[in-house]
Amino acid sequence: MNLNKAFALKVSKLLRENNISKYKLEKETGLTHSALRYIFNEINKDVKFSTIVKVCNFFNIALSEFFNDELFNFENLDFE
Repeated sequence: MNLNKAFALKVSKLLRENNISKYKLEKETGLTHSALRYIFNEINKDVKFSTIVKVCNFFNIALSEFFNDELFNFENLDFE
């Protein structure tokens, strides 16, 4: 899978675990609805680093904690 899909799956997991809506994520981070739609619908293959940082800040987790998931293991990611 590409990085965008792994990111979308991780964010979805965090939203479910914390019982938070995508709408709240948008409002609290300043990410636009279209930016998140592009991510969750896998329109883009890559995610901006600034987007990852905003999401980590929102969930109050370090980047290392965010990426400490088997989704981000190199054998699970496609690098094209």
